[in-house]
Amino acid sequence: MTREIRSSTELQAIILQSLKVCPGFESIHEVTVQPREQCEGGTNWMLAAVRPRVDGKVLRSARETIDFLQRSYQLHESDIVPPRQMKRRA
Repeated sequence: MTREIRSSTELQAIILQSLKVCPGFESIHEVTVQPREQCEGGTNWMLAAVRPRVDGKVLRSARETIDFLQRSYQLHESDIVPPRQMKRRA
């Protein structure tokens, strides 16, 4: 399956729009994606956070939607910072 390549901003907007229709996510206003090392057949991003936070049970109920998004989209290379260049939070 070929994934559409999107910038971090575009990908976050798509995820937000998709999750807002899932039960329990109606009030979220922000999502954060985090780059990850791509394994064969896998994606190069993960959903790192939703704001406001949702209950773990609600998050698990949206797993199918999140999996579909991960199979459909790939994070653009320019949005992937190699680990040695990432700054640690103080």
